[in-house]
Amino acid sequence: MTLGRHVRRSSIVRRGALALATVAVAALALAARADAFVYWANFNTGTIARANLDGSGVDQSLIGGATSPVGLAVGGSHLYWANFSIKRIGRAELDGSNADQSFITGSTQIRGVEVDASHIYWTNPFPVVNTIGRANLDGSGVHQGFIGEVSGPADVAVDGAHVYWTNLDEMTNTGTIGRADLDGTDVDNDFIPSLSGPVGIAVGGGHIYWTAPQNGRIGRAGLDGSGVDQSFISGAGGPLQVAVDGAHVYWTNNLTNTIGRANLDGTGIDQSFISGASGPSGIAVDGPTIAELIREVEEIGLPHGIERGLQAKLRGAQRKLDDGRLAATCGKLGAFANQVRAQRGKRIDAAEAAELIGQVSAMRASLGCG
Repeated sequence: MTLGRHVRRSSIVRRGALALATVAVAALALAARADAFVYWANFNTGTIARANLDGSGVDQSLIGGATSPVGLAVGGSHLYWANFSIKRIGRAELDGSNADQSFITGSTQIRGVEVDASHIYWTNPFPVVNTIGRANLDGSGVHQGFIGEVSGPADVAVDGAHVYWTNLDEMTNTGTIGRADLDGTDVDNDFIPSLSGPVGIAVGGGHIYWTAPQNGRIGRAGLDGSGVDQSFISGAGGPLQVAVDGAHVYWTNNLTNTIGRANLDGTGIDQSFISGASGPSGIAVDGPTIAELIREVEEIGLPHGIERGLQAKLRGAQRKLDDGRLAATCGKLGAFANQVRAQRGKRIDAAEAAELIGQVSAMRASLGCG
């Protein structure tokens, strides 16, 4: 499932907090982003699978014992999925341990799952209740009707400002994308209207992405709903779900049992990026994003001039990435890393600098930077 906005797997170490263990923490921080993965749910075998971001190291049975898993999300130190047949949300550690197939119960039907920094979201689709549910990350505070009066919600995504979902009319294979504020207010079921069979949804890189399984397409629009392109990516084999990180779009080809991937600008399409899946449905990715780096730099509390310089490089990298200029994106990210290195142990705590550099290194590797 979407990734929608990826939730950081580790918090930046606050300045001076680990002064006696700087070297050890720095080494861990560097490794934190190097082990990022793409995950997917195998509906037919009841497993959650995983691979490295370059498609290597495929493990089709990272987590077993799921029941018709569909939606999938990654956030913090956990994976979450929708057990469609038993109407429950499962959860496990990122390494697949401590799996709980009934982490959240009480839904009458469940399909899509998403997480942000504080909540889990899911869809309760037609014909039963037509709502978006929400709970705290620890599974408490379950509210099955957090957003009501939606229309056939298939999947859900979230960013720092809004909740998004796909409304699917399975009889006519038409639908819309809905949007609401994070507190569930200001609901707009027709935020993006007149779509062809939208199912999966993800938010990232300044855009909304959705799948149209019957047409074999991935659609895209701006976060304000403008610039709708229903054929942004075509030629997919029954794409059910979509996910986005700082470099790529990923989707599940349910009909061909593969995971597809493309660059954020829609180029470099590989419909068989990962093969050997079994009815792949939900998909999620925990690769780093430029937006996360921007937020993390803001949280450090740097002198204004240094923060402004770092932010300018990151925002420049995002603009280049949005324009499909990968070489220029790599250059901006490299310049950011060099500035962080220059301030390491000076204006930027060594452990904080190590984590930032580790995340940039993982992003550059995912982009194929030299």
